[in-house]
Amino acid sequence: MRAFVALEVPGNVLDSLVAFQRELSASGADLKLVERENLHFTVKFLGEITDAQAAEADSRLRRLSLRSARVEVKGVGAFPSASRPRVVWVGVAREQEHLILPAANAVIDALEGIGERDERPFQLHLTLARVRSERDVHVLQGVIRDNAERVFGTADLVTLKLKSSQLTPQGPIYRDQGEYRLV
Repeated sequence: MRAFVALEVPGNVLDSLVAFQRELSASGADLKLVERENLHFTVKFLGEITDAQAAEADSRLRRLSLRSARVEVKGVGAFPSASRPRVVWVGVAREQEHLILPAANAVIDALEGIGERDERPFQLHLTLARVRSERDVHVLQGVIRDNAERVFGTADLVTLKLKSSQLTPQGPIYRDQGEYRLV
């Protein structure tokens, strides 16, 4: 199964993010928007893992005691960069990233040896859209730049989930494989 670990986002913030997705679409760029029910903060992408590895990941995550955080969902960016957007994302206020990092690092460390290795530094992000072609990408770049400091609301990050992802032509179908409350 294709799997990842994510922090769930509360509904009030989701409403703001979906409204912003409409603004992204209005840019005319060729985008695949992430469905509302699939919006989440990615903590760790595992990639293809076996059922046994999923069970081991669940066991390791259950042993963790992670702190919840109240953060301001803020800022729009793109991977690999705003000048070459392939993925459009939102983050949290820079001055609050330290509230999430201990939990994220604990998850990453706990899952060492399960799934794909990622040498890139951790960056908490929530994917809003994927760019499918170069059409009107210059307009999209302006939208990203103009919203680099935009605030989408305050989120209480209290639920971590191990999720599986089945890719379909209509988009991914996510299923919860485990749920873990942050205290």
